[in-house]
Amino acid sequence: MSVHSRLTDLPKPDRMTSRELLQKIVSFQTEGHPFYADGLVPSQRYNSVLRWKREDNNIFFTASIVFVLQNLADFVPEEEKLLIRDFIRKAVLAYPHYRNKHGLDTYSFWPTDGSPHFPNGLIFRHLHSARIPDDSDDTALVFLTSSQKRETTLWLKDKLIQHANLSKKQIRQTYPDYKNLKAYSTFFGTNMYIEFDFCVLTNILFWVFQNQLPVNQHDSDSIIFLRSVILNRQHLDAPFRVSHNYPHPVLILYHLSRLLAAFDIPGLSELKPGIIQDLTRLSKMEKGIMNRILISTSLIRLGHRPDFEPDLVTDEPRWTFFIAGMLTALDTPLTSRFAHLEVFHLNYVCEAHRQALRYENLVLSQTLRS
Repeated sequence: MSVHSRLTDLPKPDRMTSRELLQKIVSFQTEGHPFYADGLVPSQRYNSVLRWKREDNNIFFTASIVFVLQNLADFVPEEEKLLIRDFIRKAVLAYPHYRNKHGLDTYSFWPTDGSPHFPNGLIFRHLHSARIPDDSDDTALVFLTSSQKRETTLWLKDKLIQHANLSKKQIRQTYPDYKNLKAYSTFFGTNMYIEFDFCVLTNILFWVFQNQLPVNQHDSDSIIFLRSVILNRQHLDAPFRVSHNYPHPVLILYHLSRLLAAFDIPGLSELKPGIIQDLTRLSKMEKGIMNRILISTSLIRLGHRPDFEPDLVTDEPRWTFFIAGMLTALDTPLTSRFAHLEVFHLNYVCEAHRQALRYENLVLSQTLRS
């Protein structure tokens, strides 16, 4: 029986209050569990073609939930603020399990304290070549959701520069026009390939602007990449090619809307009218429950009232917010031809995170009526 089966078996109400939804999110946080460290939320990875599923103790979903909740704290009543603070306090205590194994201030997707990579796997967990290095996405989320000394913040900025495109090597699998951009890469690690991921870059830039760090060429080129993808419609026509880990137009626009709602960024902020148009068009086409929730949230963040109310009750357990491509790490022209195929994807799901995205939409929707 999975950790959260007791909740999924309960009858679903016609409508849930924000407090009830938040209490449901909090109920997923683990304590004394043999697999999940205290403060984490359960998540799973699965392959829809090969039909297998594994429990996965990554830090990504826990940090992502903290990021969502802490950005809503100013809009909720005091009793919900207290629940959010307690959730965050417990979650942050789990972060050290994912810190760089040599003591550096970067973070890994999986625990670095001797736990296996690809936990509960049958094959990859035994292959040293399948071990992935620390990454800028999880590191940015951890830094965004925890307190850091200024010197540590500046250290990370320099670390990102060291692993950016053209600092040591050049990106291979991208559009030719982007190969000379000195944008940030997804992964740290000396031998790791360079990757531009649209959504990862929005998280990095969110951290840069939140900490009011000086904008350098790497920041500017990352902004140019985001802007060019939107203007060239690549987020609609080829989402996997510009965002290997979040390969869907709705996910891409959700991340960008979150960034633009928080900061005025020259080169990006003027794209808001077009982004609203894209989201509105997608709302007419998209049938998926969770994608419609993200479309609604993104429109609200951009100051546009959606002309529909998403379903905040019906669950969509196989909806994927994040994937890992098994072929993208090989970084060759041959494997890139097949990397987009579902059989080569590890889909990551997390019920607590889905509920956090519902809660986000409900809270932001209530601000429209206040």
